[in-house]
Amino acid sequence: MVTMLDCIRRSESVCHSILDKAKENTDCLKNVISDFKAIDEIFLIASGSSFNSSSSAFQFIEEVCGLQTFVLLPNQFSKKKALNRNALYIFVSQTGTSSLVKKQIGKIKESGCPTIAVTDDAKSPIATEADLNISIQVNGEEYGFRTVGVCATILTLQMIGLRIALEAGKISEEEFNEHIADGHKAVDNIPKVIEDSLTWFENNKEDLKSLRSLMYYGGGELYGIAVEGALKLMETAKLYLSFGYEAEDGIHGPCYAFGKDDAIIFLNDGENDVEYASSMAEFSKKELGRGYMFGPLVQDEKDLKIVPSSRHFRALEFAPSVQIMAYQMAMVNDVEVLPLTLRIPHASTKYFQTHKG
Repeated sequence: MVTMLDCIRRSESVCHSILDKAKENTDCLKNVISDFKAIDEIFLIASGSSFNSSSSAFQFIEEVCGLQTFVLLPNQFSKKKALNRNALYIFVSQTGTSSLVKKQIGKIKESGCPTIAVTDDAKSPIATEADLNISIQVNGEEYGFRTVGVCATILTLQMIGLRIALEAGKISEEEFNEHIADGHKAVDNIPKVIEDSLTWFENNKEDLKSLRSLMYYGGGELYGIAVEGALKLMETAKLYLSFGYEAEDGIHGPCYAFGKDDAIIFLNDGENDVEYASSMAEFSKKELGRGYMFGPLVQDEKDLKIVPSSRHFRALEFAPSVQIMAYQMAMVNDVEVLPLTLRIPHASTKYFQTHKG
């Protein structure tokens, strides 16, 4: 049986393929965008892991395109009172089945604006509703706990941004290829991060197992990974409270609620938000008894050293660490992590039908 760990490992090959086919898979943008230079804003509409992936991708899109890029939940987007007809609207759903996302696509199409779907299934409701679907190229994921799909979604969105920038004349062909090479560096680092994360967990599993809750902090593109890490831990291990905080925002009120059964994992790339990362990791270690830094600037042997290999694709390098955490926390507590074909539906599915209709 394919395990969740196997899926995490598969991120490497899928992401290399996305980079290799970046031009080929984004050629279709020219079929629905008549004037790339006319685009003056970009909206990414998504929920769940797709929202977290979008949160990790949008800053790269902003940088290469030179355009404001916003990430909104579909319910937030549905309540917007103004529509920019020069904006590009990208609807992100790994399964392609979110009913609310599909509804919003219809609203934008009625306004005459082009709609782009980013999904893993070209035959899904969202993919067929939009003017264009760009695949994340996972070809199905055995587990509902998205892993390879998260990295693939981040990278696919970044490639869309890169192609828009190229067609709009914001970057040269040489710069396009330089970004592709930088992406390959990040993906090449994924296997090392996986193995180092497995070793780190084995060395710290007793401390981690006894926690009541685990908070993830991250800034910039790592904020989306922090929120994804928290989501992944709750839905996989099912035994811990977990929340993801933005690097600076987390130093305010949340700290007052933490106790000795809680801990913080701070995701930091060694360049951004270093002061926040260092202070919060130190706070968690000294005041709570357990705290962990994930990144190049480790404070002690309890931290996980991750040295980024890329400049703009670091979310891909950190994502496996939080995915491994979730999977291993389930394993150490004897929680079954089953593929969708074998899993008994959770009771909540009787009440929450967000992917129906």
